[in-house]
Amino acid sequence: MEIDSVIENLSGILKSKVAFSASSRDGGVLSYRFPIQIEDFGNFAKFYVNSYETAFYIHKPDENIRFLAVGKVWSEQSDNEDRFEKLGQAISEVKPLQVHHYNGASAYPIPLFVGSMSFYPCHSDPIWKDYYPSDWFIPEFIVAKTPAGCIVSYQIDLRKNVELTNSISKLEEFISGISGPISLNGYGCTNAKREEISGEEKDWMNKVAAIVDAIRRGEVNKVVLSRKITMHNIDDRSILNNLIAAGKSYNECYTFVFKSNRSIFVGISPEKLAGFSGGRVYCHAIAGSIGRGTSQEEDDRLASELLNSHKNLEEHQIVVSHIKKVLNRYCSSVEIEKLPIVKKLSYIQHLYTGASGVLHSGTSKLRVLEELHPTPAVGGYPLSAAIKMIRSMEQYDRGLYTGFLGWFDAEGNGDFCVALRSALLVDNTLHGFAGGGIVVDSKPEDEYLETEIKLHAITSLLHS
Repeated sequence: MEIDSVIENLSGILKSKVAFSASSRDGGVLSYRFPIQIEDFGNFAKFYVNSYETAFYIHKPDENIRFLAVGKVWSEQSDNEDRFEKLGQAISEVKPLQVHHYNGASAYPIPLFVGSMSFYPCHSDPIWKDYYPSDWFIPEFIVAKTPAGCIVSYQIDLRKNVELTNSISKLEEFISGISGPISLNGYGCTNAKREEISGEEKDWMNKVAAIVDAIRRGEVNKVVLSRKITMHNIDDRSILNNLIAAGKSYNECYTFVFKSNRSIFVGISPEKLAGFSGGRVYCHAIAGSIGRGTSQEEDDRLASELLNSHKNLEEHQIVVSHIKKVLNRYCSSVEIEKLPIVKKLSYIQHLYTGASGVLHSGTSKLRVLEELHPTPAVGGYPLSAAIKMIRSMEQYDRGLYTGFLGWFDAEGNGDFCVALRSALLVDNTLHGFAGGGIVVDSKPEDEYLETEIKLHAITSLLHS
């Protein structure tokens, strides 16, 4: 990469676009892209996540999705019931004026809008003070790792008064950091201390039993009840380093980071809420779980047990039916795998069913997301009855946990994962979350063990 050519090219573009001022409604967001050499993307991501107040990172190895977004040139934040509608209106008003390419850097879809939606449309707990229930932005810099190499995308809002010298200086500073970022190794959290709550285990299992009784009375079919653990003396930087380094070990999962001011939301999620590409939508139904075996024979036995478990199959089918109902509403054709398969992760096994559909022309992708979320895999069914029970039993605000994170590009393609196996890091404290789907055959002891297995995905990051 010739840095001088990159700078010179951007200078010429900005000189021709500087006429677009803040008073011009014809302006837009310039997205300037060019290829770049990065020897170690993991170390690069660690360095820049630690260096910016706003950072967004996602890695999904089996789909070649890996990018880091830092800084912010535009944002849309809301905390109302109409948050999906507001986001749609805002995105429609912020159309890129023109995407400029440098040396073939346009061949790969680059995210433009990134962010998250929380589980509830409003927050009730100050620990989530750094996030809005709908929190989206256009990053100043995006670096995507593609099969052909790395691409930088630099966003400049042309509706504002653009100072050529300042814009060039920002790009030069960013590029200089890429050439030799500091390697930040994880040191572990040797002084981490888990907050013990007397009777927490028994209390949670009593709630599971109460839900099962309500299901038997016909009040609800499924409720996803979660737990929260709190740990103190946490080294936030170590957690970040270990999460980014661990991404390649979770080939079929999303590893993600959303940093906002003093807070960092991290997770390792196995579940795609929806992906949009080429006029199609893709969804994952993941519900029903069992542990991994210590030998191949035991692992296969557990997988067979999962595939033949009436309780887990019922829980799974509720999610599949929900996805099918939504896709049938917005698609001209729908394909859903007839039988679930076992998806093996490093620490747990899940029932998995893939689904996809051809979207009707003009379909709002945000409307599809709104109809899908929350799925019965994280809320329950019927949703209104399940939510009422969740609110009465969970003595905390889920915030981004069981919400979703993801991105759109300028053409409306995008990808969104459910925020599972996740934790909030704030003021050297970790708030970790995990849950399980409760149906009529659920056993409280088994459900508690399942949440402990899921929490391991996060607590394992405490150690380098």
